[in-house]
Amino acid sequence: MAQNACVPTPKRRNEHALWFPEPGDVLSRTPTWIRRIGRTEDGDVVTLGMVLEGEPLGRRRERIAEHEEGLKLLIKVSEVVLGSHPVGAAERGGMGFTLLMFAGELASVLGVGELGSASIDPPLRRACLESIAAATLNAAGCLVGGEWVRPPGRSY
Repeated sequence: MAQNACVPTPKRRNEHALWFPEPGDVLSRTPTWIRRIGRTEDGDVVTLGMVLEGEPLGRRRERIAEHEEGLKLLIKVSEVVLGSHPVGAAERGGMGFTLLMFAGELASVLGVGELGSASIDPPLRRACLESIAAATLNAAGCLVGGEWVRPPGRSY
């Protein structure tokens, strides 16, 4: 990750926060994790995996649950988008890709079958997997029929 020369050297431990855009901006801006640096408002955009690496193991469950709650919120927004925009609308494309990326971040840290994957308690793991499945289904609904799937004039 490239460091910004204008961002000061941290004076204390990094702090992480899940940033969500304003409700009107959800279709054009993706929620993301921010690592706040030092005592300033400056920070870096990071993934959930990077957050978990930089924090104590005791916060792992809390951070995963926070991401899963954010994914549930995106699923609700996607249901509104699916019901209010026609197939192929640009709003659907943005929402579909946002869902896929955010759900993919969560899936990447669950590590099903990997060493250390048992550190996530089964009820939380199940809730995460159900949210990932719902997000994937809604993302498919959002992405079907858009130009991002098959640009006009191009055959496969």
